[in-house]
Amino acid sequence: MPRHTRLVHLPLDTSDLTAKSIATQTVALIAGGQLADGDWLPSTRALADELGCSRTMVAAAYDELVAAGFLEGVPGSGTRTTSGAAAAAAAGLSSRPSEHAGVDSSRRPAASKYRAHQRNPTVDLRPGYPDTGLIDMRAWTRAWRAAGARTPTVSSPWQDASESFVAALTDHLRTNRGIDTDTVLDVPGSGAAFHAVAAVSGLTRCYVESPCYPAAYEEFLRAGLHPVFVPVDDDGLRVDQLGDAAGLVYCTPAHQYPLGHRLSVNRRAELVAWAKRTGSIIVEDDYDGEFRYGVAPLPAVRSVPGAGEHVAYIGTASKILTPGLGAAWLVPPRPLRDAVLAYLREHRLALPVTTRDALAELILTGDLQRHLARAAREYRHRRDILIAALGTHCPELSVLGVEAGLHVAVVLPRAHDDRHVAEQLSTHGFVVEPLSLYPGAVDGQINGLAVGFALIDRVSANGFAIRLAEALG
Repeated sequence: MPRHTRLVHLPLDTSDLTAKSIATQTVALIAGGQLADGDWLPSTRALADELGCSRTMVAAAYDELVAAGFLEGVPGSGTRTTSGAAAAAAAGLSSRPSEHAGVDSSRRPAASKYRAHQRNPTVDLRPGYPDTGLIDMRAWTRAWRAAGARTPTVSSPWQDASESFVAALTDHLRTNRGIDTDTVLDVPGSGAAFHAVAAVSGLTRCYVESPCYPAAYEEFLRAGLHPVFVPVDDDGLRVDQLGDAAGLVYCTPAHQYPLGHRLSVNRRAELVAWAKRTGSIIVEDDYDGEFRYGVAPLPAVRSVPGAGEHVAYIGTASKILTPGLGAAWLVPPRPLRDAVLAYLREHRLALPVTTRDALAELILTGDLQRHLARAAREYRHRRDILIAALGTHCPELSVLGVEAGLHVAVVLPRAHDDRHVAEQLSTHGFVVEPLSLYPGAVDGQINGLAVGFALIDRVSANGFAIRLAEALG
């Protein structure tokens, strides 16, 4: 953010005012330089009075811009443009998908070698596990009861799409991730989605983040792709390190797995531009993009203009509800839509009908949105507990990835091998994952622990931090 912010006047055209036009004009002001990063905007009431429109209309426009990542609300202070908003607007990003974006014109690590398994751990702090105790069981039971009351279908789930499920997921993606699409395919887990896209892409090279999510890495190997590791930094995947050869690019832009960096807005635009230039396919694994803490949401890569031709968007219920559902969804690149659909049908990959119906019920009744809001508040509290405990007992350590997701990366001093530290912690009942064991981790460059906080409380957080301090001497 700039050192000095200013309250600005918004010279908006009032001839045809709608929430959409206010949002669109505001983005144009950012792109044109009239609004800079960190500038404070008028309050919704003040702007509504100035424009002669309802406060509800202005609030809806601000909400859209916040959801797209151009604005952020600061409690007790007001609303301002985010850091990076100017670069995003200049790159052509908007507060919503373009009218035709996403519309078809023709119509956790899985392998044991990456995990330190332990029987009956006292506290399991490995990333990837949500707290299923946060689920409202009345809403959960109601959704499954409604799904079970529907007349059974004679078709197999891979033969016939569920209209209610597609409609519900379409609305969920538009509302929560800014993605406008008419094609949402259900898949039994993100691994099936990775493999399906890889199998039909026609590509042999796979660019993956260094370090990388092991389950995805292994799926691409099974699909016969040749992996090429690409470094990440504080702004996420280093697009400038991709080279010129076409390939499939796997990335976790909302919360890089496992380091936790968020792919910056300008790099998202650069990544899509690179894919267009090289004829590549981007696999956007949005595994926990619904959870953010005190930062503006960044637009999904799939929502970048022109991304619909090159981005496969993958979401999952594993982090927002439970891995037990085995539920994921895939928005394929438009040119690969029919091929992906044929692959899923040929290999009989689909969610059980009742699971689809229950998920649709949770979304359409608003119960899922209420759960996400409740869970985000609780996870933020637990993250704060963990960070406070580490700050008290291990103040010299850096903690990455605190802005989003359900885990953080704790960077260890070079003098302490993360695998040895993890082993010491396990003897005291704290199970964590050494970063050096992740695929693509470069010896001597990545030394730390991936620590999940979804299941933590104040006692376990302090106990972990104390034991970690002891392990580090």
